[in-house]
Amino acid sequence: MKALLNSFNQFFEAAPELLLRRRFLVLILFFLVSAVLIFGMVSRFTMDMSLESWFRDDDPTRVSLDQFRQEFGSDDGIYIVYETQDGDVFSAQSIATLKAFHEELESIRLGLDNKETKSGNTEAAKAQSQEQEFKLLKRIEQIDSLLNARYQIADGDTLISKKLLSQDFPETAQAREQKREIALDQRNFKLAFFSEDFRYGGIRLKTDFGVVPKQSAQAVPQEENLLAEDDFAMAEDIQVDTSLEHRKVEFEEMRMDEYLDFMTELRVLAAKSEYQHFDFHFTGQAAMMEFAMNNMKQASGLMGLMLLAVLILLWFLFKSFSAVFWPVLVITFSAFWSIGFLSLIGVTLSTMVSLTFMLILAVGTADCVHVLSAYIYYRQHGHEHRPAMRKAYRKTGVPIFLTTITTMAGMLALMISDLPQIATFGLNSALGVAVAFILTIFVLPVLLDIWHPFHKKAEQKLQTKRTKSTQQNGESSAFHVNALQRFLDKLPEWVGRRKITIIVCYFVLFGWFVYGTTLVKIDSNLIELTKEDSPIRITYELVDENMMGGQTLEFMLEMNRRDAFKNADVLQVLENFTQHLHKTYPDYVVKTFSLADFVKDTHKVMQGGDPAYETIPDDSILTAQLLYLFDNANADDRRDIVNDNYSSSHLTVQLKNKGSYEYTQFFEQVQADLQAHFGVLKPNYPDMQVSVTGSLALMMELVDHISWAQLKSFAFALLIITVLMMFSLGSVQAGLISMVPNLLPAFFTFGVMGLLDIPLDTDTLIIAPLIIGIAVDDTIHFIAHYRDAWFQSGDVNKALHSTLKEVGQAVTFTTLILGIGFSMLAFSDYMGLAKTGIFGSLSIVIALTSDLLLLPALIAWLKPDLGRKAYLEKLAQKQKETNPELIQTEGQDGQTKLVQENP
Repeated sequence: MKALLNSFNQFFEAAPELLLRRRFLVLILFFLVSAVLIFGMVSRFTMDMSLESWFRDDDPTRVSLDQFRQEFGSDDGIYIVYETQDGDVFSAQSIATLKAFHEELESIRLGLDNKETKSGNTEAAKAQSQEQEFKLLKRIEQIDSLLNARYQIADGDTLISKKLLSQDFPETAQAREQKREIALDQRNFKLAFFSEDFRYGGIRLKTDFGVVPKQSAQAVPQEENLLAEDDFAMAEDIQVDTSLEHRKVEFEEMRMDEYLDFMTELRVLAAKSEYQHFDFHFTGQAAMMEFAMNNMKQASGLMGLMLLAVLILLWFLFKSFSAVFWPVLVITFSAFWSIGFLSLIGVTLSTMVSLTFMLILAVGTADCVHVLSAYIYYRQHGHEHRPAMRKAYRKTGVPIFLTTITTMAGMLALMISDLPQIATFGLNSALGVAVAFILTIFVLPVLLDIWHPFHKKAEQKLQTKRTKSTQQNGESSAFHVNALQRFLDKLPEWVGRRKITIIVCYFVLFGWFVYGTTLVKIDSNLIELTKEDSPIRITYELVDENMMGGQTLEFMLEMNRRDAFKNADVLQVLENFTQHLHKTYPDYVVKTFSLADFVKDTHKVMQGGDPAYETIPDDSILTAQLLYLFDNANADDRRDIVNDNYSSSHLTVQLKNKGSYEYTQFFEQVQADLQAHFGVLKPNYPDMQVSVTGSLALMMELVDHISWAQLKSFAFALLIITVLMMFSLGSVQAGLISMVPNLLPAFFTFGVMGLLDIPLDTDTLIIAPLIIGIAVDDTIHFIAHYRDAWFQSGDVNKALHSTLKEVGQAVTFTTLILGIGFSMLAFSDYMGLAKTGIFGSLSIVIALTSDLLLLPALIAWLKPDLGRKAYLEKLAQKQKETNPELIQTEGQDGQTKLVQENP
């Protein structure tokens, strides 16, 4: 292994000189490849930010959601809660404001331009301007509020559906109170359209989000047996094919920017002066995506600030603009190359591309800083430019290579994920890290030769100090030592005297962090990750406390048999399951809507409003008749809840906002409950399919997948790194020793979060590979340099002193740059990103202290051989074969050496 590492060292040492001889070829290739890949990025870059894009086409939750949308349209709507200034949704002003807002929304939705109004061209121009201003609001398909909420009355044997306010609009206080009483009598109105204290009202907007057919899609016509709907079809001699043929329509993916534009228009409309009587609050997928997009914009600004901090620190530490410019160029082009290559081969990226940039920033900065720090160190010790560069690459080349391999292994582990976007993120990140290595090793030497940090003024200044030192001390080798170097010079001796104390303290902390890690739970709750006074948090808390909850869950119920939902047994099972949800999960379930509700309400109305008849009849013929009456009275509401042949329906459940940890457990439980309740129907409906679905279920599955994918990647990366360290160091003991400083920073993050009861969310999990990458980078540089120094001297103290003197500076510089850079994210309003900044920067500091204190203490205590004895014996054997007069003897250090016989 030592011979292999030596060959690598020799290659990296020779690489700068070989490259400089062909500098023009290197630069031409660099610019040509950059031009091609940047062109690919600009011309073919595509990003899919839709929720569905995270899942494979055959994912059960996605398939179920697609089936739901095929039958019932989009589940992705907006729920608007309005707070009245006078505290009563049934006051004259509240009703008038609601009517105006509802009707304007309806006018925009239908595209009414009023061009034929008496006002003439002025009104037409105004309408046309409004049409352009609110283009996205035309995606609203249905508006439900107190204005048009339907209730049923019986007129003899006829069922009549009436709109609460728009029909017989209440002009007097007495009429408004009558409407209030009617609303209170409707089970589905309370909490959906008004709160218990009437202070808040609700408006539901159904949209076409996620159900816009692709232009190229060809709908397969549904084959219908026309006799199936005819009474004569029941004759025994007529055979009717009751099999169901569903048309399959391919939908366009929903883009996040569409959500943002939609919410922008909706907020502009709601902010009009004529609606000042209401304070509007918005919930739903669009509102959540708007919040996410705004966070992304802020995150982009903070990442820019992070990059600026890196630039300032690079200049501050190296006092050279070239030491700032070249690392930034390497980082930037690493991102361009990786994204450009994937774009050229047709890979669609996601918003996780920003995380790839953060990883490239961390790894690329570390690589460049180690090279520059080593280069300047050797220049300060009297080496000329090119010799200093060769020595710098000899010292840093192998550690950079090993760091690249380990980081790539951790990222490539993500490619086994079931989620396409996670796999793409892993591939993109691994590619970016590899490109950063290629540019650092093969392009940076040429760039440094063109413009290097140690310029003539610095060289003259250093020569002057050397001359003064020689005159004062009589030592030609004297040189200027800065404060950091003085600290690093004293550190080995200090650590050596306290090695046991340091080891005990660190392992106590390590045990404490491991215990804390056992307490941590993975839980992502976007609302609770915002500040307490943030608008979206206030909105969801308000809706949970006063209305029907801001989250929607759907149960897709496919019996795959015509008229199944006219059967009393099926409806009774649906009703029993609904009641089970209310009784078993009161902390989650606020309100439910199902076909069973309409059957019960129709039954009650047709029996003179007697509450005793608010039930599902036992007779299937009666339920079929009630559904026939309901369909004739209110076909639109019927189609929203059950399809035309009554083979498929759905149950809508309104939930309080919870985190992914609670939701995941809840979804697993209700899925089991669903199967148990509907399982009794399986003998009669063998093709029945019932499942949990909806955008919320898809989102929670996504969060769960991302969390476990990150943990698996983290565990896999640790395994690969451990094996690689053992292999490269030629010692199991040394490999295990080197892993302790790598584990401590990660367990620090998880442990502190567990001890402080801070949930580990998907955002915080992102820092795991970043932390391990940075920690491993520092450790590999330390161990690699120590191994070389130990092989040369055979003295632990000398090897540690040399290592801390040379590597300690680069490790400290890297920590300062990345630690302060990551701390910029702590200023985010979104706590998920803020925690990433806080714990990321703290973990980087922990990694530094582990490498400067714990690792030297372990080495000083255990004194690992690292294969030196075997290497010297093998070297001695080779020398003896070459010169038989040499004999083996054991030196004072216990190592084998050769001496001349009878000199």
